[in-house]
Formats: sequence, C-alpha cells, structure tokens
Amino acid sequence: MKNVYFSLSFLILFILSVCSITAQESSTEPLMFLVHEDVVYPYMADQYESTIKEFKELLTSSKVDEMSFNTAQIEYFTYTYLTPVTNFEGLASYMATGESMMEKVGAEKFADVMKSFDGCYSSHRNYLLNLRNDLSYIEKQGLDPEEGLNFRHLDYFHIIPGKAEEFTEVLKEWKALYEAKGIKQGYRVYFGGMGLDLPMVLMVSPSKSRAQWAMESDEQDEILGEDWNRMISKTMALVWKFEHKNGMMRPDLSYKLK
Repeated sequence: MKNVYFSLSFLILFILSVCSITAQESSTEPLMFLVHEDVVYPYMADQYESTIKEFKELLTSSKVDEMSFNTAQIEYFTYTYLTPVTNFEGLASYMATGESMMEKVGAEKFADVMKSFDGCYSSHRNYLLNLRNDLSYIEKQGLDPEEGLNFRHLDYFHIIPGKAEEFTEVLKEWKALYEAKGIKQGYRVYFGGMGLDLPMVLMVSPSKSRAQWAMESDEQDEILGEDWNRMISKTMALVWKFEHKNGMMRPDLSYKLK
C-alpha cells in the first residue's frame, strides 16, 4: 500500500506541466505551486538520487514534454519537487495530461522505476504554496541557474491565527524598507496552502553558498541598522513559531525537456 501511494503521489507530481519562466515572470497574479516532499533515509540517499536520475533519463528518452519539475534538497535528506500550477483549475487541468505522458513512457517502465524507491524514505507528503510576487523583493533573483545562486535560506513564519492580514501589512513594510535602503539580497514570499498548518509564510533567499549568504545577511543588517530591530520585533509579535532551514537547488535532479 505504501508503494502504491508513493507511486500515485509521484504520478500526480510529474504529470503536472511546469509553466514557463517567461510566464512566471510576466504574471502579476500569485502562482500556486504543488510541492512533493520526501524525507529520505541517509543510508538510502545514493539509491534515491540514482532512481531520480533514472526517472529523468526515462522522461528524456521518451521525449516527455508534458511535465517539468524543479528539485530542492533541504538539510540534509529532504527532497522537494516544485511544480507551478497557477491555481486549482490549473491543477486539475495538468493532471489530465497523465494519459498522454504514460503513453510515451510506458506503464511497465514507469512501474519498474517506481519500485526502486521502495525503502528509500521515511515519510512523504504533498502540499501547496502560493507565490506572492507583490510581497517579494527582487523576486527573479536566483531563478536562472546560470547565476549560480543555488543555495537557499528558508524562513518559516507560523502566524498567530487571526493575524495573517496584519502580517501581510508587515511584509509590505519590509519590502518598502529594502527598496528604500537599496538592499541587494532578494527574497521570495510564499503563503502556505492545503497540506500545511495554516497560516504559514515562507521567505526564501538565494545565494551562492551558506557562507556567502551569512556574509550578505550581516551586511544587510548593518545597512538596515535600528530599522532591522524595529521591524523584527514587529514581525515576531505576530508569530507563534519560527523556523529556518538551509538547502540547495538541485538542477541535476530537476527535469525540463530541452
């Protein structure tokens, strides 16, 4: 049963087409992302990554263009697969492309690859994130792999129930402050959706490495000065739980037909 559920989850994930970068950048509306998350056993990480690469090869050789996925590895053995689906209507629409994908790949080949995931992970889940470019700062920063900004620092804000609207106003103040101070380090803001404890806001900052991010963070705090202390106090007054994690984008485990 566990393997069947995993296969179905992956099937749902991979049959969803990824919107083009151009479409994302030109859109003024929040974008919905379907996220599939696997928590992998450390001793099975090599087999897990090998299987992902095998799956990529199957998609490539089958010339599958109905789907793409971007992969991120969060400290250290949590793998997330992100698929933009725009909205719930788009989610349903993209799921309907599964039949054409399976015709190209072949049901037996697909099942064989899925079997190799058996025993690789302790848990997995699917959830939704809504990208808010209107609350993000230099939101395109780090999206192009050629920039080499594959490191990600992630801040998770679990908002006190009933305070989400007030927190949104604080995010607007943060963006205005960054713009006024000319901060060079950007971030993207996501609001949690179905599958997560709500309300939750995720802020993601790109950089070249953990060390580079730390240096840039210290520099920006110095530029912000007392404004940073004022704003962080205002922010945390609306939060009942705060977490931060680091991770890396994994282009080698992502897929998009060239």
